[in-house]
Amino acid sequence: MINRSESPALVEPAIRTEKLTKAFSPTTGVFELDLEVEAGQIFGFLGPNGSGKTTLIRLLLDYLRPDSGEAKIFGMDCRKAAGFIRPRLGYLPAEFRLYENETGHHLLKYLAGLRPEGALASAKALAERLSLRLDDKIAHFSKGMKQKFALIQALMHDPDLLLLDEPTDGFDPLIQQEFHQILREARSRGKTIFLSSHDLSEVEQLCDRVAIIRSGRLLAVEGIEALKEKKLKVLSFTLSEEREELFIPQATLRRREGKKFFFNYAGKPQELFEALKSLPIVEFSLEPARLEEIFLEYYH
Repeated sequence: MINRSESPALVEPAIRTEKLTKAFSPTTGVFELDLEVEAGQIFGFLGPNGSGKTTLIRLLLDYLRPDSGEAKIFGMDCRKAAGFIRPRLGYLPAEFRLYENETGHHLLKYLAGLRPEGALASAKALAERLSLRLDDKIAHFSKGMKQKFALIQALMHDPDLLLLDEPTDGFDPLIQQEFHQILREARSRGKTIFLSSHDLSEVEQLCDRVAIIRSGRLLAVEGIEALKEKKLKVLSFTLSEEREELFIPQATLRRREGKKFFFNYAGKPQELFEALKSLPIVEFSLEPARLEEIFLEYYH
């Protein structure tokens, strides 16, 4: 990979927005977004289609101009300092087009000519790790191969900040594992990865912190483990006798299998034990919820 000297700007948050607003309609866009992403993190940005994830990335890239508020990368205004910021970024859009009459090798060589010295060697090493054949014409690439190529062009110059919009669409599980390892290695070198995704298992495996957005507004920004501990737990227990109905404060019944009950629980453990003490319980479990369960809870 390309070596760079440590930049003093990296003591600044990699990304900071204050009251950032770009409205396309009353519920479409982003609205008064206050967000801070520390340098050296893998940061997950979660939300369904149309929630504002891609809009935020385009504002950070200065592809869109905000209605109000501000966005900064490495302490620099995304609009005023775009020329200084962009060489330090790697970007993988959710949708992209490639020059299909070129071979992968020729197109990578062209792109490497626009990047710092060492980018082509880095790109070839990444292609080998991701099992991408570069001699084929891009017109003959599968969807997964095109996705690999787009990822390589985002990574090839070892950027300080990676903006990835749905990066693993089309990857098989083995390639996805290798991609995750590449991102972890980038984080170990002090790089920052902003990962916009609706793949909850991927975000849970990779990210240090996560933000959840709905209709352009932030619902939560937390560390992965703190979010799971704070918001929701999965409660299950088995009774020694049949019960028709059970009411447990701050618990929502997910399903029932005979004498076994499964709940989502959002209260404190002490309050739960008080509510359950009169029940004939023979088996009990209380565990942190998976990110998918937390995400769905925010969207109910």
